[in-house]
Amino acid sequence: MVTNANIATALWDSARQSPSVTALSDLTAGSTRSYADLRDACAEVAAGWRGRGLVPGDRVALLLHNSCEYVEAFLGSLAAGLVVVPLNTRLTVPDFAHMLRDAEVSALVTDAAFLAELRSDSTIQVPLVVDVTGTSEDAVSLADLRAPDDGREPEHKQPSDLCSLMYTSGTTGAPKAVMLSHRSWSSVSDTCVELLGFEEGISIMHPAPLTHGAGFLLIPTLRHHGTNLLVRSFDPRDTADRIASGEAQGMFLVPSMIRMLLDSLPESWQPSSRFRWIYYAGSPIDPTTFVEAAQAFGGRLVQSFAQMESPMFLTALDAEVHLRAMDDPDSPLIRSAGKLIEGREIRIVDADGHDAATGVAGEVWGKAPQLMSGYWNRPEDSEKALAGGWLHTGDVGYLDEEGYLYLVDRVKDMIVTGGSNVYAREVEDVLIAVEGVERAAVIGLPHRIWGEEVTAVLVRADGASLDEDTVIASCRQALAGYKVPKRIVWLDELPTNAYGKVLKRSLRSDLAEQLAASAG
Repeated sequence: MVTNANIATALWDSARQSPSVTALSDLTAGSTRSYADLRDACAEVAAGWRGRGLVPGDRVALLLHNSCEYVEAFLGSLAAGLVVVPLNTRLTVPDFAHMLRDAEVSALVTDAAFLAELRSDSTIQVPLVVDVTGTSEDAVSLADLRAPDDGREPEHKQPSDLCSLMYTSGTTGAPKAVMLSHRSWSSVSDTCVELLGFEEGISIMHPAPLTHGAGFLLIPTLRHHGTNLLVRSFDPRDTADRIASGEAQGMFLVPSMIRMLLDSLPESWQPSSRFRWIYYAGSPIDPTTFVEAAQAFGGRLVQSFAQMESPMFLTALDAEVHLRAMDDPDSPLIRSAGKLIEGREIRIVDADGHDAATGVAGEVWGKAPQLMSGYWNRPEDSEKALAGGWLHTGDVGYLDEEGYLYLVDRVKDMIVTGGSNVYAREVEDVLIAVEGVERAAVIGLPHRIWGEEVTAVLVRADGASLDEDTVIASCRQALAGYKVPKRIVWLDELPTNAYGKVLKRSLRSDLAEQLAASAG
């Protein structure tokens, strides 16, 4: 018999073996699901989709915070053979409108608050809308969606079959969907198990959104009959308390969350002996936070580098390096993105397409079993990103003699703030439309908590008396909150090269030096 590659089978298998063990504990809502309860709920969701005419391959968008209902919708949709489209809850209605149209979704699972926002845009038309709160008159409740369990196992899937569409921003500002197969998700799950050392009954807390990096820890936890602790939003002190008590044995965070967690720790705080690790990724971590985290958590941290096109794992910086940082805070490895993970390949490629020598920077190319199938409905972008069978990451880095990867810049003007990607072009387009702005350049400057701070460098038009508050207000109307510039810098002119291109590297260097000098 051919093995079913559907990742939802992990739940069905664990429910047979450990039916009474707690699979989900929603700490915000105060509700729990045993493995048997969760399997039954997901089976009823799958039957409900089939009863409403959805067929394998149809797309179901999920716009929800971390909750039992999110997991039920996620796994229930996959069990029906559908393709899940997790949406970043921090985005704006225009972003959601684009994604729902682009993915050609057959259904949307959301809640009343998000649905009220979406209803403000009459262009958003989804055939079937499910409100998990059951309070919207113009939507189906989750209870009404569910149908009696028909006894079917998860829909049979080949490893290469599409599992999810994960939206990521493009350089033009238009989000594009990364196509991840069931093989991709299984590979990431396998790597989590090997790299992080999952054990039977592990308790994983999810302070970060399941719609992104944290969601990749869900399947390996279910495979090991573990408990997923769900929270709607990140509370640093509550997270610290659960680490100290041993309730939370592992979690995914982005570096800015680690910084906030460290700042919340009371005197004489200690992690429980049951605590295993913090796994972090998504943006650079500043050296001070790296060392402080290593000291606070006894070196029990693991960092990885990749991108959604090859999710989570190309290289990793393991706990051993974090332990060494406790004794050697000046180690250059603190700035490294780690070593190649087994089963992956990377190349450092110069502008002519040749492999760069050790220590010489070039674009990072990668191969991995979890590599995307391509971008949804974007064959030209897919061909470019995967040319020659390698993922062209757009990151610039070099390898040292020991094989450690160091990232030094980005080919594209992406800013990573608090684990979220912000593309400069998108913000610049908004700024240049503000009356009184003559020229605009957006860069990321180092920030203690967020990793990078979105910074707008502006030139006023002749005679304009434009102030910072007006600029910020205009941005807030058009951009998600994390994309709005946190700092405005006014210059008489922007530095440019002979072709009129703004020298952003020069801007970043000069302004970072000024900030460091003022802070000192």
